[in-house]
Amino acid sequence: MNASRREFLGLGSAVLGGAAMAPRGLFAEDAEPAPDSGAAPSEGGDLKVRFLGTGVGKPEGPKAANKFGDVRRWTSVLLDGKVLVDLNEVNFEMLPEGCRPEAVFYTHSHPDHYNPQAALALGVKRVYCHKSWADIAEGHFSKFAKGRPVPEVTGLEFGKPVTEGGLEFTSLPANHSTSKPNELCSIYLVEKGVTRLLYAVDTCGLPREALKLTANERNPARPFTAIVMEATAGIGQRDNAGLFFSHSSVDTVARTARALLKTGRYRPPAGRNVYITHLWRDYYPAQAEIDAKLPEPLKAAYDGLEVVF
Repeated sequence: MNASRREFLGLGSAVLGGAAMAPRGLFAEDAEPAPDSGAAPSEGGDLKVRFLGTGVGKPEGPKAANKFGDVRRWTSVLLDGKVLVDLNEVNFEMLPEGCRPEAVFYTHSHPDHYNPQAALALGVKRVYCHKSWADIAEGHFSKFAKGRPVPEVTGLEFGKPVTEGGLEFTSLPANHSTSKPNELCSIYLVEKGVTRLLYAVDTCGLPREALKLTANERNPARPFTAIVMEATAGIGQRDNAGLFFSHSSVDTVARTARALLKTGRYRPPAGRNVYITHLWRDYYPAQAEIDAKLPEPLKAAYDGLEVVF
């Protein structure tokens, strides 16, 4: 077992025993532990996540192999075979045969996440994004429809859930930005039954406001039961301002998981992993070697991976 795994396991034991302090800097210093909602579910829910792409790296294009031969398409997931989060044309080939999702939730308008032409080609009928740029998205879809039906575009408010495909989606603020001065980027809380999945790309850590919005009067103490989070910046820290201020690293994700455990905001079933995605291709070793370098309980997602939470 490598040092990083020993360190995480040691901290995890202390966290769950209440002896360790939450890491500073990720959340506000006055954050209080969430009330105990009882034992974590003994088994997962039935939310099926298929990773259609797990990569990033615009210079190499939307679908390119790294120096080890591993291909990572631009990042997208398919939930329960019905709903997409982000979409690009390179994700089509990773859809199950005959699968034609009717809805897509966008995190933000960067082209590796948002491609109106791809959604139109797939026949998407409903589009969701934060209300700060919904009118822009609506204009794009109208412009590129070229005689095809224009999807209904719904602008989301942070903290206000909507239901699509039997799943409840809540848009939460991300620590990320685009060239559009008024655009606010989203991460998502996805709920189905006992499962509460935090899907967090692109973001540098988790804004405190995002955490506040996941504990409301309706569900004051329900924790996350699953986490998928970006780790664009690789293993270790990199002095790259473009990454550091808008994306997470493996260290950021590990610290986030520890802090959420400490505050009771993350209570996974035994043995559940935190999956990292949105991996910059050349900041990681070959897929076969990545997991050996990750602290517990992190695992690297890969294109085509299916996980049931």
